[in-house]
Amino acid sequence: MSENSGTGLKRDLKARHLTMISIGGVIGAGYFLGAGAAIKTAGPAVIFSYLIGGIVTILVMTLLSEMAVASPVAGSFQVYATKAIHPWAGFVTGWTYWLAFLIGPASETIAAGTFLHVWFPEIPIWVFCLAVALLMTTVNLIGVLVFGEVEFWLSLIKVVALLTFIIWGCIELGFHMNPDITVSNMTASGGFAPAGIGGVFGAMIMVIFSYGGTEAIGTAAEESAHPERDIPKALTGTVFRIIVLYIISITVLVLVLPWQQAGVSSSPYVDAFTLLGGPVAGNVMNFVVLTAALSCIDTGVYATSRMLFSLSREGYFPKVFAKISNKHKTPVNAIFASCMVLFVGALLYLAFPDFAYVWLASISGFGFLFAWLMIALSQPKMRKIVEAEDPSRLKWKAPGAKVIQVIVVILMIGIFTAQLFVPGGKVILLAGMIWLAIASVYYFTIGKKMREKTLNN
Repeated sequence: MSENSGTGLKRDLKARHLTMISIGGVIGAGYFLGAGAAIKTAGPAVIFSYLIGGIVTILVMTLLSEMAVASPVAGSFQVYATKAIHPWAGFVTGWTYWLAFLIGPASETIAAGTFLHVWFPEIPIWVFCLAVALLMTTVNLIGVLVFGEVEFWLSLIKVVALLTFIIWGCIELGFHMNPDITVSNMTASGGFAPAGIGGVFGAMIMVIFSYGGTEAIGTAAEESAHPERDIPKALTGTVFRIIVLYIISITVLVLVLPWQQAGVSSSPYVDAFTLLGGPVAGNVMNFVVLTAALSCIDTGVYATSRMLFSLSREGYFPKVFAKISNKHKTPVNAIFASCMVLFVGALLYLAFPDFAYVWLASISGFGFLFAWLMIALSQPKMRKIVEAEDPSRLKWKAPGAKVIQVIVVILMIGIFTAQLFVPGGKVILLAGMIWLAIASVYYFTIGKKMREKTLNN
């Protein structure tokens, strides 16, 4: 057993746990379902949307990896933004990320309840939603090692399912056993890019929502047994695995399933599996999507509770959220608070079933993109701070960091700007800006004073 860190959090997470935490935060029901909305926007050219999103992810995670190794803290990039930019930037980053990571799992709680309701129609969906939320809360409260083990196996199921789909789809395409599964699906009905380059970038906010969660590895740095070894390994290895799984699986998906049939009323992967193997295969994939939802909720509660714990520890919120369980060494109150917001988000999703998913997912994507932008903006100053305080802590440097940082900032600003030219994009930007304004008002009227009082004490 590893020694406890100075904060009381246990360092029980191993490299394989960190890798699957990162994968689990990304390959959730949001990806299996959200891919349909992205395909609807970009057509088969959605392949390039995921490719661009993957490149951005790699670059951002490379910058985060350097900072997480040098300063492994539970608040991760929220703490880095505080030190490198301004306390306001750190607070807004942490709070926005907390909201973004809760919105996705909130909708996935409903998704999990819906999938279970298909098999047990006599039980109301809300009962399943409550059961799923309570289960994920319990797992996170028991202890970080149990969380890591649960996430490891849930994530493994998702990875195996995607690999199975890729292999099965390629076999069908190669042997032409089903006339509806053909390469012509890539160019039929409007061509490869029916919405042009605008569609490719217009789908990016949903793509970022799919990739969002990779950065959760940074929030686990303080509980990693060997962060200087495990963080870079887990980050870089995970990102490349995800990109391979995403891009190849999306390519096979648009070959197997005509892109016009993709949507958000059901998972396009369930529809594709049904085409490949009939209803039985569809039900198996439905089970996979259920485990994906559970896995993403699991990771969401973990990451957001640690972010709330960090913000409370720094004085922005009442100290009650920084309380750690003596038995399990977990931030119990922060976990409960995160789960309560999870329930609220689920209720909002139930109230607006027709349009809530795409909007909530897009707003979540906005939050992830904002957090990534803060990561990129923090890295140069954080390196200077570490070099001035203790150069020996800089055990891993991001290669070509200066060039990477500029590219990342330009690409992310471009993605934000592109939302002005796609349907619903302006609403998403407006909602994001309103949230940032609310967070800023709280910081300057309440949060800042609370932090100053904490520091003075």
